Amino acid sequence: MTMKLSLEEVVRQHFGAGPKERPQELDANLRRLKAEHLKARGDEAIKQGNCRQAWERQAPYSEAIDLKPDKAALPALHSNRCLAYMKAQRYGDALRDAEAAARLAPGWSKAHWRCGTALLALKRTPEAVLAFLEAWRLAAGDARAECEGRLRQAVQRLTREQLGRGILALMEGLQGEGRMEAPQVEEASEQELAEGMFRHLKEEHRGQPRPGPYYKRYLGWLREGLEPGEAYILRAMAHIQARCYLQARADAQAAVGALRKAQQQQQQQQQQEQEQEQGGGKGPAGARPAGQQQAAEPGDSQRGQGQGLGAEVLRLQLATAYHKLGEACMAEPNHADMDCRQAAKAFLQAAELDPGMDGLGERLHDASEKLSSRDLDEIQLEIYHEGATGASSRRGLGTAGRLLPGQHVFQAELRLAFPAARAADCGSAAREALRAGLAAAAGVSPLAVSIERVLAPTAARPHLEVLVHVQMGADLLAANELVKAVGGAAGPDGSASPTSSCSVASNEEESDMEAVEPEGAAQAPAPAEQEREREEERELRRRRLAALLGGEQVTAALGLPDPRLCGGEITDVTPACAGANEAERAQQEALNRADAEVAPEQERRLVVPSRPKMELELPYRMYRLVRADGSLVERVDKHPFCMSRVYYDVTEKPEEVWAELADGSCRWRQTGGEVKVVALRVPPELPNRQLAVDIQPYSLKVWNRATGEVYLEGSLERGVVPEDCFWTHCGGEGEDGCAIYLRKMNLEVLKKHWLHSEMWWPRLFREHGEIAWDDYEKDYSDLPEEVLDKHRIREAIQEPAKRIEEAERTRRGRLQEVEDLRKRTRQERLNELRSGRKLSWVELDRGLPAASQA
Repeated sequence: MTMKLSLEEVVRQHFGAGPKERPQELDANLRRLKAEHLKARGDEAIKQGNCRQAWERQAPYSEAIDLKPDKAALPALHSNRCLAYMKAQRYGDALRDAEAAARLAPGWSKAHWRCGTALLALKRTPEAVLAFLEAWRLAAGDARAECEGRLRQAVQRLTREQLGRGILALMEGLQGEGRMEAPQVEEASEQELAEGMFRHLKEEHRGQPRPGPYYKRYLGWLREGLEPGEAYILRAMAHIQARCYLQARADAQAAVGALRKAQQQQQQQQQQEQEQEQGGGKGPAGARPAGQQQAAEPGDSQRGQGQGLGAEVLRLQLATAYHKLGEACMAEPNHADMDCRQAAKAFLQAAELDPGMDGLGERLHDASEKLSSRDLDEIQLEIYHEGATGASSRRGLGTAGRLLPGQHVFQAELRLAFPAARAADCGSAAREALRAGLAAAAGVSPLAVSIERVLAPTAARPHLEVLVHVQMGADLLAANELVKAVGGAAGPDGSASPTSSCSVASNEEESDMEAVEPEGAAQAPAPAEQEREREEERELRRRRLAALLGGEQVTAALGLPDPRLCGGEITDVTPACAGANEAERAQQEALNRADAEVAPEQERRLVVPSRPKMELELPYRMYRLVRADGSLVERVDKHPFCMSRVYYDVTEKPEEVWAELADGSCRWRQTGGEVKVVALRVPPELPNRQLAVDIQPYSLKVWNRATGEVYLEGSLERGVVPEDCFWTHCGGEGEDGCAIYLRKMNLEVLKKHWLHSEMWWPRLFREHGEIAWDDYEKDYSDLPEEVLDKHRIREAIQEPAKRIEEAERTRRGRLQEVEDLRKRTRQERLNELRSGRKLSWVELDRGLPAASQA
């Protein structure tokens, strides 16, 4: 009879008989069996909440790891023991096990997840972000979504300074891959560049809901990668804040080059797709005559919209690059690198791409104030001969989008009418679909199509009117075909063009004209049948025009257009400065040819970047603000008058912020009556009997009794009471290390009890630099009791007056709101009486044109 034994009984019988062998002497299979048994015991202990039983030296997980089973089982053992350590809040030990698991199984996402969790608990947030990112890359299915959620949480816990350093690390990665050039004109130190990036993030996040827009962008860059064009823009922003204006100029120019290249690639891809859709048909305009226009497929408008979104992003990024180029050229007042001419040129190019960019008009005004009219004309001439910023979206131009001598640029100005639509129907989705449809019909990029104005229906004009401009470049025939397809027949000078003479008659006349029948012809059809035929023809023309404008997506939002009310004309938009003399034109062409790319072998040269002409004042050279464990805290947005909040109630105490000296000797913080000091150079394993701490009224010294090594020494900024001071050394780090508690004398505040700021120390030792007053909030909750009593009495006396003042302030605010509402209503009514057009106060405040002007 065969007896079946469990795995636990086999292991117990094997190890219970005879002398106990060492683990390394056991057979590999037995070690594996015992490790599995111990792992099962450890898992059961964790389920029951006995974490200590799982990770102790003689615990199942530790004993299983000591057995050294096969490599396939070790990662899971380290991972499970890491979980036990995490539940016991032993985060350092948990991190060591997680790193061991990741080292043994680099392709296991759970091991990197454990690393990220432990690092996050240790408040090493930047390292936790990288660990969760690696886990996300390796995970699949539901685990990938969970990793993405934890990655997002870790990114949002970054301080702005850590976020800036993370963005700089992505740039360094691009440089290492050879996709981005290192700075070659001016060189800022690592601290200066980090401070510049922090200041940029601070400006961009001001007034934004937390955590801020750059946190979401950084998360996207981590997952999808940072493109060189955007990276150059970011580095230009950081160099502007770091006062490296020449290098910022070079970075912005590199961003323009990278984004232009991306635009050209995108346009080539779109042209190839259009040629494939058209079956290789010719015709540069890409537009079909009105009589041959076919109904668009349902997916056409969606494809055009998707392409437009990508082109829109590139357009906005290019506008930002030109904007930063202008800021770098403007530098700052009286700076040696200021170049108002190049700044005005860059701002003009940015305005052409994104006229609504914040602050662009003011910056352009500042740059052009110092230029003459001749300078401005020459700048326009340069932009004209170089080709407009959106030259890649125009047709018929010369090489690289530049205008050839004698060429003209044409613009199709279209007027579209939708009888069944309202102004609210023309939302962003309808606009994008309309732009994409017209761009596909004209054979240009969606960047070349702009919706200039949307006119709401009125009593005199009961239909919605949309005014659209399409930049057609130098191709006059394509522009004429587009205008004919929409319904117009005017040439560049406003007269009828020969090309479109076949459609000189308006749509209304064409629809109402009756054919002249020769003698002897058959009898004309009945009037009802004629009216039905005309209505069918109108409906067919509406469908064809709707397909031209964007298909079902436009029709669903705005309804069918009315061809009888639609029209257009062609305008010559060539700048007036194009009539320059031939000498200037030849000189500009020579400059354009000099912009050709240099061969790679000629670019390889040794360049030593120079220091910027003005140094950036770093705020934290002598110290940094940290928590008790040494992790960085978020830097506060300082008040212009160096104000900070003060707490008198112990229940409202702020987060403890410590000042850690740059030399790494100590970390300290203070309250109203106490100073806490952590001596960082004291070894954690040093016995207490060898550690000596001497606290005098105006001095402090920490040293080793055995060796005489001094860990911390200095003259205190103000006096302390030695009898009320003490120190501890628990053999750990931070407050668990050598921590010293000093009781302030506070002689200043005892003399003038109303001046509580007098007891605040600007520094710990007189040899140190001062801590900025507004670096962190003040805790006055432990002031001397006699001082706090007087403060409470004074607050109680002033409380009724404060309440009355607050009530009066609230009453005045309500009255002001009522008065503002009355003024806004009056403005709206007056405008409606004068112009017949009803506009909201917001529209009036933005200066929108009245109905008569529209």
